[in-house]
Amino acid sequence: MSRLLIAVLMLLNSACSTTAKNIALHDFGVVVGVRASPQPTDKTKADISIDSPAWLANDCIHYRLLYAAPTELRCYNLDKWIAPPAELFKQQLLTSGQFSKHRLSIHLLDFEQQFTTAQQTRVVVNVVVDVYEAGSDRLLTTQAFYLQQASATADATGAVAGFAHLTQQAGDKIQQWLMTVH
Repeated sequence: MSRLLIAVLMLLNSACSTTAKNIALHDFGVVVGVRASPQPTDKTKADISIDSPAWLANDCIHYRLLYAAPTELRCYNLDKWIAPPAELFKQQLLTSGQFSKHRLSIHLLDFEQQFTTAQQTRVVVNVVVDVYEAGSDRLLTTQAFYLQQASATADATGAVAGFAHLTQQAGDKIQQWLMTVH
């Protein structure tokens, strides 16, 4: 009897280990259209800080079921960011743009996938950018950027692709806006 029990336990254990899925780690991918540039010197290095609420300071890919539980924020179990969204967004900005003229303080307020139905989703990025005079605490201006787009698919893959596109778009919009700041 004990041999049968041991055999069943071993069978169950092996079944669990073969069906378990690995967690997929995501970033925003390769930034398209960026040419290799020389390493920044202290004079050209961008001064960008990004903060976010505590609930965004982790590796979760967040989503919300607006149609069923609009106040409940959830995380995908088998898909994670390689770093918190604020760090990924900062890296995207540093890689894709020239922001050295000003000191930027960016507040990442929303970074989530929203399901309006079980099959329709959108990704949302909401940031507020404070621009300071370089080397100073003098605030020059503030601008809010709210971006959203439909997800290609209603899953983590659609969320990751949408966030990759929106963060690049946010960087472009911030860079264009900064050209108007004196």
